[in-house]
Amino acid sequence: MLLEEIINKNKIKADDYISVFMITSYLLFALFFRIEAFMSIVVYPFASLGIFGVLKIVNALNKRNPVQGKGNKMLVGIIYIIISISFLGFLFTMPSITSHIIISLISFPLLIVGFAGIVKGMLIDIYLVKHRVISIIIGMSTIIACFIAFSSIVNSFLFNIILLVLTVLINVLSRAALYLSEYGLSLIHIKNFKLFFYIISDYLVYIDAKGNIVLSKFE
Repeated sequence: MLLEEIINKNKIKADDYISVFMITSYLLFALFFRIEAFMSIVVYPFASLGIFGVLKIVNALNKRNPVQGKGNKMLVGIIYIIISISFLGFLFTMPSITSHIIISLISFPLLIVGFAGIVKGMLIDIYLVKHRVISIIIGMSTIIACFIAFSSIVNSFLFNIILLVLTVLINVLSRAALYLSEYGLSLIHIKNFKLFFYIISDYLVYIDAKGNIVLSKFE
């Protein structure tokens, strides 16, 4: 099967819009939140390292991969997660790091996630309509939640952290349901949730001629 037949053109278009928004919004972020933008150069890569560690573990648990090397992949994944959590924990507990800086650093990438949810729901027509609508609604709600946290409308660090954590969880579930709907799968069966991690990692997922879901690793 040709790659052009597998990858939906609207997905590429959506990614282009998201990339433009991400670059533009980061420039504005750097303009108005200079300290946070400077810190993000270090914080976001280490946060990504933790996420990459989770994906490494998921990859190791994939039954389709050879048994040889799985232990090493899991160990590397665990090490990545420990390094990420340790460094971020140390950084965010420094006396000079205020609660507003922490909230800003968490809110900014969530703002991108919210915009992405809106764009994907509007443009990518291979997902089920109900999940596209939910994605748009949650995307808008995410942007509103980020602005609430950014502006400190509610002057409570705990409230803003809980708000952002719940927003992250809702977005993860929403995005998982959206992506799985392309293959006629539902989150009602929790085992399908693992497939979501393959979709967002370095795997190409498609349905073969027999109607089976196939995972193909990008080399």
